Amino acid sequence: MIDDYEGTVEVAGINLRDDLLAVKRKIGYVPELAELYDVLTPREFLTLMSELYELPEATAQERILKMLQALGLEAQIDQRMDTFSKGMKQKVLIISGILHNPDIIILDEPLSGLDANSVLIIKDLISKLASEGKTIFYCSHMMDVVEKVSDLIVLIHQGTVIAQGTIQELQAQSGNNSSLENIFAQLTSNDTMGHAASDLIQAIHP
Repeated sequence: MIDDYEGTVEVAGINLRDDLLAVKRKIGYVPELAELYDVLTPREFLTLMSELYELPEATAQERILKMLQALGLEAQIDQRMDTFSKGMKQKVLIISGILHNPDIIILDEPLSGLDANSVLIIKDLISKLASEGKTIFYCSHMMDVVEKVSDLIVLIHQGTVIAQGTIQELQAQSGNNSSLENIFAQLTSNDTMGHAASDLIQAIHP
Protein backbone atom coordinates (compact mmCIF):
# COMPACT_ATOMS: atom_id res chain seq x y z
CA MET A 1 0.00 0.00 0.00
CA ILE A 2 1.32 3.42 -0.97
CA ASP A 3 0.42 6.06 1.60
CA ASP A 4 3.15 8.71 1.38
CA TYR A 5 1.08 11.18 -0.64
CA GLU A 6 -2.34 12.79 -0.60
CA GLY A 7 -4.99 12.77 -3.31
CA THR A 8 -5.53 10.33 -6.15
CA VAL A 9 -3.11 9.24 -8.86
CA GLU A 10 -4.45 7.28 -11.81
CA VAL A 11 -2.41 5.84 -14.66
CA ALA A 12 -4.36 4.54 -17.66
CA GLY A 13 -7.46 4.45 -15.47
CA ILE A 14 -5.78 2.44 -12.69
CA ASN A 15 -5.59 3.91 -9.21
CA LEU A 16 -2.00 3.76 -8.01
CA ARG A 17 -3.06 2.85 -4.48
CA ASP A 18 -5.21 -0.04 -5.70
CA ASP A 19 -2.74 -1.90 -7.93
CA LEU A 20 0.82 -0.60 -8.17
CA LEU A 21 2.04 -3.61 -10.16
CA ALA A 22 -0.70 -3.14 -12.75
CA VAL A 23 0.47 0.46 -13.20
CA LYS A 24 4.09 -0.65 -13.57
CA ARG A 25 3.07 -3.12 -16.28
CA LYS A 26 1.72 -0.18 -18.27
CA ILE A 27 4.98 1.77 -18.12
CA GLY A 28 8.32 1.39 -19.86
CA TYR A 29 11.28 3.38 -18.56
CA VAL A 30 14.66 4.10 -20.12
CA PRO A 31 16.78 6.13 -17.66
CA GLU A 32 19.68 8.37 -18.60
CA LEU A 33 22.02 6.42 -16.34
CA ALA A 34 21.40 2.82 -15.42
CA GLU A 35 23.43 0.08 -13.85
CA LEU A 36 22.94 -2.89 -16.13
CA TYR A 37 23.84 -6.32 -14.82
CA ASP A 38 26.75 -6.29 -17.23
CA VAL A 39 28.06 -9.69 -16.17
CA LEU A 40 24.97 -11.00 -17.97
CA THR A 41 24.50 -11.35 -21.70
CA PRO A 42 21.76 -9.40 -23.53
CA ARG A 43 19.72 -12.60 -23.77
CA GLU A 44 20.02 -13.22 -20.02
CA PHE A 45 19.31 -9.62 -19.01
CA LEU A 46 16.32 -9.20 -21.32
CA THR A 47 14.96 -12.59 -20.29
CA LEU A 48 15.11 -11.41 -16.68
CA MET A 49 13.22 -8.24 -17.63
CA SER A 50 10.60 -10.27 -19.48
CA GLU A 51 10.07 -12.47 -16.45
CA LEU A 52 9.60 -9.43 -14.22
CA TYR A 53 6.86 -8.28 -16.60
CA GLU A 54 5.44 -11.82 -16.72
CA LEU A 55 5.73 -12.20 -20.49
CA PRO A 56 5.18 -15.71 -21.86
CA GLU A 57 8.58 -17.29 -22.48
CA ALA A 58 8.06 -17.98 -26.19
CA THR A 59 6.82 -14.43 -26.79
CA ALA A 60 9.73 -12.96 -24.86
CA GLN A 61 12.42 -14.94 -26.67
CA GLU A 62 10.97 -14.09 -30.07
CA ARG A 63 10.86 -10.38 -29.23
CA ILE A 64 14.35 -10.38 -27.74
CA LEU A 65 15.87 -11.93 -30.86
CA LYS A 66 13.99 -9.69 -33.29
CA MET A 67 14.74 -6.50 -31.35
CA LEU A 68 18.43 -7.26 -30.97
CA GLN A 69 18.58 -8.01 -34.70
CA ALA A 70 16.86 -4.70 -35.49
CA LEU A 71 19.53 -2.82 -33.53
CA GLY A 72 22.44 -4.82 -34.90
CA LEU A 73 23.25 -6.77 -31.74
CA GLU A 74 22.27 -10.28 -32.80
CA ALA A 75 25.93 -11.37 -32.95
CA GLN A 76 26.41 -10.26 -29.33
CA ILE A 77 23.25 -11.87 -27.94
CA ASP A 78 25.26 -14.31 -25.80
CA GLN A 79 28.23 -12.04 -25.09
CA ARG A 80 28.72 -10.61 -21.61
CA MET A 81 27.84 -6.92 -21.54
CA ASP A 82 30.89 -5.86 -19.51
CA THR A 83 32.69 -5.80 -22.87
CA PHE A 84 30.05 -3.55 -24.50
CA SER A 85 30.44 0.09 -25.47
CA LYS A 86 28.16 2.75 -24.00
CA GLY A 87 26.07 2.73 -27.18
CA MET A 88 25.65 -1.04 -27.18
CA LYS A 89 24.51 -1.00 -23.55
CA GLN A 90 22.09 1.83 -24.39
CA LYS A 91 20.50 -0.28 -27.13
CA VAL A 92 19.92 -3.12 -24.67
CA LEU A 93 18.48 -0.64 -22.19
CA ILE A 94 16.06 0.75 -24.79
CA ILE A 95 14.91 -2.76 -25.66
CA SER A 96 14.32 -3.52 -21.97
CA GLY A 97 12.09 -0.45 -21.72
CA ILE A 98 9.74 -1.44 -24.54
CA LEU A 99 10.02 -5.23 -24.46
CA HIS A 100 6.67 -5.64 -22.69
CA ASN A 101 4.92 -3.29 -25.16
CA PRO A 102 3.92 -0.65 -22.58
CA ASP A 103 1.25 1.98 -23.18
CA ILE A 104 3.33 4.70 -21.49
CA ILE A 105 7.05 5.10 -22.23
CA ILE A 106 9.40 7.39 -20.32
CA LEU A 107 12.65 8.15 -22.15
CA ASP A 108 15.35 10.11 -20.34
CA GLU A 109 18.15 11.05 -22.79
CA PRO A 110 17.63 7.78 -24.72
CA LEU A 111 20.07 8.72 -27.50
CA SER A 112 23.06 8.97 -25.16
CA GLY A 113 26.05 7.12 -26.61
CA LEU A 114 24.30 6.00 -29.80
CA ASP A 115 25.92 6.26 -33.21
CA ALA A 116 24.34 8.41 -35.92
CA ASN A 117 22.50 5.55 -37.64
CA SER A 118 21.10 4.23 -34.36
CA VAL A 119 19.89 7.74 -33.49
CA LEU A 120 17.88 7.78 -36.72
CA ILE A 121 16.42 4.36 -35.91
CA ILE A 122 15.34 5.41 -32.41
CA LYS A 123 13.81 8.66 -33.69
CA ASP A 124 11.80 6.64 -36.21
CA LEU A 125 10.86 4.16 -33.47
CA ILE A 126 9.53 6.98 -31.28
CA SER A 127 7.38 8.28 -34.15
CA LYS A 128 5.99 4.81 -34.86
CA LEU A 129 5.21 4.14 -31.18
CA ALA A 130 3.42 7.49 -30.95
CA SER A 131 1.41 6.69 -34.08
CA GLU A 132 0.21 3.52 -32.33
CA GLY A 133 -1.35 5.72 -29.65
CA LYS A 134 1.30 5.26 -26.99
CA THR A 135 2.08 8.12 -24.63
CA ILE A 136 5.77 9.01 -24.68
CA PHE A 137 7.52 11.29 -22.21
CA TYR A 138 10.80 12.31 -23.82
CA CYS A 139 13.27 14.19 -21.61
CA SER A 140 16.36 15.68 -23.24
CA HIS A 141 18.68 18.66 -23.43
CA MET A 142 19.03 18.06 -27.19
CA MET A 143 16.53 20.66 -28.32
CA ASP A 144 16.69 19.82 -32.02
CA VAL A 145 15.57 16.25 -31.29
CA VAL A 146 12.82 17.39 -28.91
CA GLU A 147 11.54 19.77 -31.57
CA LYS A 148 11.30 16.99 -34.16
CA VAL A 149 9.76 14.18 -32.11
CA SER A 150 7.40 16.01 -29.73
CA ASP A 151 3.71 16.85 -30.12
CA LEU A 152 3.71 18.89 -26.89
CA ILE A 153 6.82 20.54 -25.47
CA VAL A 154 7.33 21.62 -21.86
CA LEU A 155 10.36 23.83 -21.20
CA ILE A 156 11.74 23.62 -17.66
CA HIS A 157 14.36 25.95 -16.24
CA GLN A 158 15.75 25.52 -12.73
CA GLY A 159 12.82 23.30 -11.80
CA THR A 160 10.13 25.67 -13.05
CA VAL A 161 7.95 25.33 -16.16
CA ILE A 162 8.63 28.45 -18.22
CA ALA A 163 6.67 27.60 -21.38
CA GLN A 164 4.66 24.82 -22.98
CA GLY A 165 2.87 24.09 -26.22
CA THR A 166 3.56 22.81 -29.70
CA ILE A 167 6.65 24.10 -31.48
CA GLN A 168 4.38 26.35 -33.54
CA GLU A 169 2.76 27.76 -30.39
CA LEU A 170 6.13 28.37 -28.77
CA GLN A 171 7.36 30.13 -31.89
CA ALA A 172 4.26 32.31 -31.90
CA GLN A 173 4.75 33.16 -28.21
CA SER A 174 8.38 34.10 -28.83
CA GLY A 175 7.46 36.25 -31.81
CA ASN A 176 9.63 34.44 -34.34
CA ASN A 177 10.05 31.16 -36.20
CA SER A 178 13.29 30.33 -34.47
CA SER A 179 14.44 26.89 -33.37
CA LEU A 180 13.46 25.48 -29.98
CA GLU A 181 17.06 25.90 -28.88
CA ASN A 182 16.94 29.62 -29.59
CA ILE A 183 13.53 29.98 -27.97
CA PHE A 184 14.84 28.35 -24.79
CA ALA A 185 17.93 30.57 -24.84
CA GLN A 186 15.73 33.64 -25.33
CA LEU A 187 13.63 32.68 -22.28
CA THR A 188 16.54 31.81 -19.99
CA SER A 189 19.56 33.85 -21.11
CA ASN A 190 21.25 36.47 -18.96
CA ASP A 191 23.79 39.20 -19.65
CA THR A 192 26.81 36.97 -19.06
CA MET A 193 25.69 34.14 -21.35
CA GLY A 194 26.60 35.92 -24.58
CA HIS A 195 30.19 36.42 -23.40
CA ALA A 196 30.72 32.90 -22.05
CA ALA A 197 32.34 31.41 -25.17
CA SER A 198 34.69 34.39 -25.53
CA ASP A 199 35.58 34.18 -21.85
CA LEU A 200 36.48 30.51 -22.25
CA ILE A 201 38.72 31.24 -25.24
CA GLN A 202 40.32 34.12 -23.35
CA ALA A 203 41.05 31.78 -20.45
CA ILE A 204 43.01 29.54 -22.84
CA HIS A 205 44.72 32.43 -24.62
CA PRO A 206 45.01 35.28 -22.11
